[in-house]
Amino acid sequence: MDESLIGPRVAELASRLKVKQTRIAQDCEISRISVNRFFRGRSEIRATDLVNVLKVLGIDLEQEIERRLTPPSNGY
Repeated sequence: MDESLIGPRVAELASRLKVKQTRIAQDCEISRISVNRFFRGRSEIRATDLVNVLKVLGIDLEQEIERRLTPPSNGY
């Protein structure tokens, strides 16, 4: 995925979930302007901010990575 598309894709997810930019900014302790610029693909955000934005949207990136690194159990 093109890096410039990450923000707009996250924006699409936020829109579908009906999560406002102001809530994301408040919960992540970043400016609404930064969220807006990121969502429009006009600027980047720090990795820690991206992780926090995704958490607000119900995606725990750390858990997802851990889940993919953990081998599946065979049920035994």
